[in-house]
Amino acid sequence: MVINKKTTFIMLIKRSIALFIVILIFAAGLAQQVNFIYRNSRDSLQNFYVVRPPVGKAAGGIILIQRGLSDSSKKIAYSKGILLMTVVLTNNDLDLFMDTIILKQLDSMINEAIVKYKVPAGKIVIGGMSVAGTAAIRYAEYCAGGNSVFHFKPAAIVAVDSPLDYERLFNESENAILRNYNQDAVSEGQQLTAFFKTKMRGTPDENRLAYQQASPFSHTAKQGGNASILKDTRIRIYTEPDINWWIENRRKDFYDLNVLDIAAFINQLKLIGNNKVELMVTNKKGYTTDGNRHPHSWSIVNEGEFLNWCLHLFNAVQ
Repeated sequence: MVINKKTTFIMLIKRSIALFIVILIFAAGLAQQVNFIYRNSRDSLQNFYVVRPPVGKAAGGIILIQRGLSDSSKKIAYSKGILLMTVVLTNNDLDLFMDTIILKQLDSMINEAIVKYKVPAGKIVIGGMSVAGTAAIRYAEYCAGGNSVFHFKPAAIVAVDSPLDYERLFNESENAILRNYNQDAVSEGQQLTAFFKTKMRGTPDENRLAYQQASPFSHTAKQGGNASILKDTRIRIYTEPDINWWIENRRKDFYDLNVLDIAAFINQLKLIGNNKVELMVTNKKGYTTDGNRHPHSWSIVNEGEFLNWCLHLFNAVQ
């Protein structure tokens, strides 16, 4: 599963827009200043970011792609001196899989915020849910490869149930279509298979090298492919592999879950000597914002513990 949605990506985009309207309304009731920075004044749906600077000097910053923290966590972050930044890079989440312009935009936005709000460059945590988390890991590889124009290196990367191996994701999507059990899964499968066939010029069987080269992690490539560059990067990934829920509600098995990528990715990084990676496995914490049970949800993250973890990292950096 890539993202949690009721019908299609279009509906997800509409809900995302509605969410930001709600955020804006709530922000008026908070003591914290909220700044919207649009890179293109004629486009308010993408290529912008929202900054919530803390009281006093910033102890560090948390940058989340395509979403923000809960209102209660925003208040806590404000009181603890943590700058919060939500980056909306695109209004089409498929762009987050491969688009290199996205990474350049993120690089530029982070630098702007660091300079303007005087956040220590070594005290930035970047993360995201689902494919936004995929983009965060792609950005970590982008930085580790020396591609950041500003020579930026995040303190840590956080991903929440993110797909990392595009070859497995293609196979999952194709299976969803063939099984034809759940309309959401079928619709998503159709979109993803069409997307990857176009971008990779074929299926994994037809052009496996393209999938290996594009994926943040590849199980069929030596040392995990692109993942091997992250041997010195601190990474935390959350996942809730409630296999019974997936079987009963989607007719999906472990081969169809992001946890397969995630566990193999974490294991591979440990094999090459990265002991700064963490796998956070939760149990029955996943619920959508409307209260429905779904393991592929941001709610598997304990935001209070996450904020304390970030603050500990910031304090450890001299």
